[in-house]
Amino acid sequence: MPKGIFFNPLGEMHPKSRDNPREDKMRLTNNHGISLPLAVWLLNDEYDYINEPNYISATSLLKSTRQLVLSRRVIQEDREMDLADLLASRMGAAIHDSQEKAWRENGQRAMQKLGYPEHVWSNIAINPTPDEVDANPNIIPIWIEQRSFREITVDGVTYKIGGKFDQVIDGRLFDTKTTSVYSYLLGRKDNDYAMQGAIYRWLNPTLITDAHIFIQFVFTDWQKARSRGDDGYPKTKTLEYPVEMPSIADTEEYIRGKIRELIRYGNVPDEQIPHCTDKELWKGETVYKYFSDPNKTSGRATRNFDGDKAEAHNYMASKGGKGVVVAFPGEVKACGYCPAFNVCKQKDLYFVAP
Repeated sequence: MPKGIFFNPLGEMHPKSRDNPREDKMRLTNNHGISLPLAVWLLNDEYDYINEPNYISATSLLKSTRQLVLSRRVIQEDREMDLADLLASRMGAAIHDSQEKAWRENGQRAMQKLGYPEHVWSNIAINPTPDEVDANPNIIPIWIEQRSFREITVDGVTYKIGGKFDQVIDGRLFDTKTTSVYSYLLGRKDNDYAMQGAIYRWLNPTLITDAHIFIQFVFTDWQKARSRGDDGYPKTKTLEYPVEMPSIADTEEYIRGKIRELIRYGNVPDEQIPHCTDKELWKGETVYKYFSDPNKTSGRATRNFDGDKAEAHNYMASKGGKGVVVAFPGEVKACGYCPAFNVCKQKDLYFVAP
């Protein structure tokens, strides 16, 4: 075996996955030279994928119609993924796995240390069977990583909707998210959190009875120094964030609407598929830059105005109308993570081919 092979994995690999056969032919790269110990961990995907016709997952229902339609048209041999792109999902999976292990191996002891009375901690049961629930009237179920399914018929065609929630305790849905503080402060994903939880409740109406999903944030870039001086900054590296969910009726209407869009646009040309919205593109705000010298707009601006065109022009007016205001559209970030990137024509509006 060549010396150093453990710390210099190949630049290109073709992974085989029993769990997700659609990715068998995807080209895998290691452009950042991630070492073998970490590479093996990143490629350990234990998620229980469902490969059935007319199956749609809860998380897929949150994606744009364009992404869902076009991703099915991608030739798998043309898809590429770098090992580094797996870091976020594997960190999230590791936290979820450790949470489940903690409940199974230490849940009762932990609750005892936290001061819960014996009649509570002694009766908790992790994912009990129906017989176990019926046999013990005092049982307190802790539901973890439970996948459920429900069928729905739209325009004469039956679809299976499925999803696996994180935790349900006493009717309350908990979902752990590893994310940046910036993402939390912007609140741009609140609607997605709400609908994701609502779909889980639609799938499990007897288990999930609270009207909120309780997001358990674990911040990947939290800074202790900023938490001391910024009142709006989270004070700890983790934070519970309740988000109100749509009603079960509104949730079903959303699901039906999404399925109808997939049917309508499933086989039409790219040009007829609705474009992803700015929100779906994770597009930043347009920045309006004032330049005192109209002939030097390629350099540093005199002053920047985030998303406020009127304020930029008012500032120019205060300078006697001299200079120029130039709009710099916000950066589009979602396209780089989209499986339909290679076949999508909308992305050509934002990215110039090399």
